[in-house]
Amino acid sequence: MIINSAIASGLDVIGDRWSLLILRDAFLNRTRFEQFRRHTGISKASLSRRLDTLITQDILYKHAYSSAATRFEYKLTEKGLGLFASSLLCWQWELEWGSAKAERIENQLPYQLVHKSCEQILRTQAVCRHCQQTCTLEHVQLVTPQNDSASQLDKITSLNKHRRVRSSVSRGDEDLALANISDLIGDRWTLLLLIAAFFGVKRYDMFVKRLNIASNILTTRLNLLVQVEVLERCNYQQNPPRYEYRLSQKGKSLYPIVMAMRQWIVDWQPQTPAPALLHKTCGKPLAVDVQCCHCQQVPSLRDVRFIESD
Repeated sequence: MIINSAIASGLDVIGDRWSLLILRDAFLNRTRFEQFRRHTGISKASLSRRLDTLITQDILYKHAYSSAATRFEYKLTEKGLGLFASSLLCWQWELEWGSAKAERIENQLPYQLVHKSCEQILRTQAVCRHCQQTCTLEHVQLVTPQNDSASQLDKITSLNKHRRVRSSVSRGDEDLALANISDLIGDRWTLLLLIAAFFGVKRYDMFVKRLNIASNILTTRLNLLVQVEVLERCNYQQNPPRYEYRLSQKGKSLYPIVMAMRQWIVDWQPQTPAPALLHKTCGKPLAVDVQCCHCQQVPSLRDVRFIESD
């Protein structure tokens, strides 16, 4: 429902846990190597690799801030600022589905976001650019031959072969804002499972066939997604027992985030032909905007004030 080679490659860059957390810090005006390292808990080697990738992709740029030109700041480019929309949806998802339901106080989001244009606590929604109606999984249709979903899943699977190192150094002062959503869409296999579920894949053997995933990895990720209530395990056969894995409301709520990421790739790589998505509400090709629920304006980073919680 998303995928060709260029779309998959772009999603692979930003659909990475560490990259998502680095971008979170950049939106919070953290710009230096040690700030990123302290607030994410990432290792130096992994941080260097992610920063290099984000610079290569023109999402961040670096410049020297000391006269000796040996210390650098990393700041968002215009292309990087374009990711603020999907970041706002991630923030909203954490409030509704992640930290808002967490029992441990350290998992609570440390900031409130105020939209300066209307001076309201910022709540966001993904809408169709044409009709301004909400963009949900049920409202979007893939305009492609029925059997093409399998080939598209093959493409995104083949483009996500590199190993993602998750090494980190816990210092006890990591910023846990957006940690839940980053763990979900920032893991290669959970992201692939979610996309497959968006395509309608429900059964274990079909996940294996579509994603060419090892059984132990599949079992671990499915159990995780069931545990965090993104998928629901439903019995469809008694003897022998067989199960389907269906998207819960929490799982479906991740769809606009992935669509906003896709829209960023389409907007910033206009030469990229994307598989056609139809917004069934208005019948027009899907283009996604993220807007304030109160004033229906599209917030930019400069339009948002961050207030640290007490």
